[in-house]
Formats: sequence, structure tokens, C-alpha cells
Amino acid sequence: MSASERSFGENLDLLIKLLRKLKDTSRFEGMPGMPRMFVTNFDFFLHNYEKMKDQISEQLLQQFGEPIKQMVADMVEQLQDELDESMLSPTEPVAESPVITGQKRNIAEIDEMLRKPGLSEEEIDRLLDERKKLKSEA
Repeated sequence: MSASERSFGENLDLLIKLLRKLKDTSRFEGMPGMPRMFVTNFDFFLHNYEKMKDQISEQLLQQFGEPIKQMVADMVEQLQDELDESMLSPTEPVAESPVITGQKRNIAEIDEMLRKPGLSEEEIDRLLDERKKLKSEA
């Protein structure tokens, strides 16, 4: 199904999923012309979209004009081409970042997550805080 055949809500969900994939596969740190605050805000938005999307009513989505809907559809198609993600299903659930899930983890799991490249400072801080809390409880 092409992006223009999907509903605006489906395209928006897929766009966020593709942007998350782009962020996860790219290294923004130290990239010339990429302000650190932009990367931090971008990461914050991506990680919190799942919480926000349930609060966005269908009526609000319908208020977006056709140019915005077309822009989102075009961005989805372009990112699918660039990320070679044409087989992504819009109904596939968007996996939440393992760092922000709030689930209980043990110290070994946290250490493993800290070894992964591409974590933001915010994610690292949260993991370290969680690790410290677990150590103090033991």
C-alpha cells in the first residue's frame, strides 16, 4: 500500500517509526551543523510520541489540511526509499525504546544497554540512575 492510500494517522505513525529508525541508524553526535539541542529535542519527541498519540483525537487529525497530509505521505515514501523499508507494515506496532519503557531491569541488562552505541545523554543518565537505584536496593 502506498503512503497516499493510507490514512493520515497511519502515515503519521509510520513516519515516526521511520524517523526513529533513521535516528537509531545514524550518528548525529559531532555532525557539523547539527546543534546538540536539536538532537536532544528530536530524541525526546520520538521517545514520547507513543504516549502522545493516544491523546490526539481523530477529529484533530482531520483538521490538518491536505498539504500537510500530502507532505507526511511524501516524507513516508522518501524515508522508506532511503531506509529501504518498503516492506514496513503500518499496522505493525511501534516498538518503544528499551531505555524509556519503565520496566524493571536487572543490572546486567542495564550494563548491556549501556554498551549499545547511539544512546543520548538523557538515555544514559536514566540508565545510570536506574542502575544506581538497583544497586542501592540490593
